[in-house]
Amino acid sequence: MKYIDYEKQVQYDTLSKAAIRNKTLTETLSEEMRILYVALTRAKEKLIITGIKKDFTKQKEKLLQQIERYQKQNRKINPILVKKYIKYMDWILLVYFYEQEQIETIAELKTYTKKEILDFCEKREEESINLLELMEQHEIVEEEIAKIARVLNDTYAYERSTKIPTKSSVTQLKQKEEEIIEVSFPAPKFTKQEEEIQLTGAQKGTLLHLCMQKLDQKIEYTLEKVKELIRDMVEKEMITEKEANQINATAVLKFTQSKIWQEMKQAKEIQKEKPFYITLPAKEIYQEEVPENILVQGMIDLYYINGQDELILVDYKTDFVENEQALVNRYKMQLNLYQKALEEALQKKVSHVFIYSTFLGKEIEVLKK
Repeated sequence: MKYIDYEKQVQYDTLSKAAIRNKTLTETLSEEMRILYVALTRAKEKLIITGIKKDFTKQKEKLLQQIERYQKQNRKINPILVKKYIKYMDWILLVYFYEQEQIETIAELKTYTKKEILDFCEKREEESINLLELMEQHEIVEEEIAKIARVLNDTYAYERSTKIPTKSSVTQLKQKEEEIIEVSFPAPKFTKQEEEIQLTGAQKGTLLHLCMQKLDQKIEYTLEKVKELIRDMVEKEMITEKEANQINATAVLKFTQSKIWQEMKQAKEIQKEKPFYITLPAKEIYQEEVPENILVQGMIDLYYINGQDELILVDYKTDFVENEQALVNRYKMQLNLYQKALEEALQKKVSHVFIYSTFLGKEIEVLKK
């Protein structure tokens, strides 16, 4: 929503609204680029692209000025221009003028005025043809029928590529594997009184995650000190009082008694809540033979380098499960992605991968090298 100042009678976008708008724009442009890429790479012999500009000469001069101002970054078109020009034709022209010396050997740019196009479309007297009579005179050949059938029944070889996103999150990939049983639409929160709002299991899990992220390795925690940490989070307005009451302080305390926590106290380096991006072949995710890649994003809960210089990856899970194996099976793909992303980023092999289950109150070793 916008922020409204009723006294001054003004309204403006909040930082949150601006951030969401920017993120939406980036994702939309990414998807449109993927569609354009698919279209441009399917022609076998020749590709003709048409577009309309009101004053191409003027726009061309402006475009060339922008290209001169914004030089390439890492051999790629400057992202500022990619966001500034958001039409297919503009993107194609950007590439054309950036690479004009090289591209003229494989592409040709032609411009026509409105008058020239109208001249092309002048009405001409055409000989009238009786199509039905012509068809009756034509001898039907089985080969022609077979050829027509092949054309009409032909399927687009890259149809699957048009339905695979170029960007995804680890959560979305996990949801892809799960069957949705039921979808319901509860009443909006703003129609309820605050005391009526009930937190979901996912929201409670997020709160538990947040509390565990705020733990300090230098402190010897007791149950009272964990509760003190939660109260401090309320005072800093990180969470509400209602949310604080939903955090299981005992589960948090139990984590501080785990082997992982004890090892973290002696760790050389500790990193929490680290975002990552990794590019993977689409066929690894969707089990489809498609040539495209997918940009996957996610968030690693915790990793650290212990006293033996080993890289340890830890993921917190708040799921209600009957046994350890159920948890491992559920998150195996996710943890593999985390491990691969971490090893690529740090250029160092992960020695151990753990799931810490707050429900079971224990660490579960998924990988040991």
